[in-house]
Amino acid sequence: MNGPFDAEAFARETVKSIETGDAYASVLERRVIRLEEIVAARWPRRWFLRRKLAREIRASVAIWDPGYIDPGNFHGRRISWASDQADEILDRQARAREQGWPEPDGQDRGEDGWAPGTGFLS
Repeated sequence: MNGPFDAEAFARETVKSIETGDAYASVLERRVIRLEEIVAARWPRRWFLRRKLAREIRASVAIWDPGYIDPGNFHGRRISWASDQADEILDRQARAREQGWPEPDGQDRGEDGWAPGTGFLS
């Protein structure tokens, strides 16, 4: 070992790992919901949503410098995009905590987990 066990550093690293995992899960959840929306839509809307998602995916992989990620490496470019999206979520959460604002999604949830504007008639 390099020295005595630092419980505070361990706690910080653990919390950071949990928050990072949550951010990646949020990115994945948004992507899955977009796909579910396409599958559930009827013909004209389905075609429009598929084209829109295809354009967004192509744009997300086109932004990387060829010297950084090979243009033929679609997987690597999408992983980098997802990582950037997760970092953006973590940055928004950190800024919100610093300012004392509610969660960045704007949902102030009560003890029962319900948030205004999330009901059936909202």
